[in-house]
Amino acid sequence: MAVADRIGDGGIVTLPREAGNVDAPVFEVNDDWLQGAAPAQQQAAMWRWFATRYEEPQLAAPPDGQGGFLYTTGGPYQADQVLHRRFDGKVPPEVIDELVALLRSEVGNEWAPKPMDRSGG
Repeated sequence: MAVADRIGDGGIVTLPREAGNVDAPVFEVNDDWLQGAAPAQQQAAMWRWFATRYEEPQLAAPPDGQGGFLYTTGGPYQADQVLHRRFDGKVPPEVIDELVALLRSEVGNEWAPKPMDRSGG
């Protein structure tokens, strides 16, 4: 997705192992690490957390025939609400808002949940 290409001022931000379970199919960020990380790393970690749980509606939901989508597995979820609910108090609000603005410009604010298999991935 184009959003991932722009996280961290257009470059790829590699998260260290201390950031959380970086190799897991569903990323869980280490909040202690997150609070001390640089803004680009914070955004990359938040994006990875979000992207392992939510996806663009056109990838997950059939069209409703009126320009929207049928969210058959839940949603739509608002990226701004989801990210602020999870990361407020851990990341400065302006860092979260920057990521939200990027997501809105590329996809919009409505996202569908990713289907999870029984192993959580």
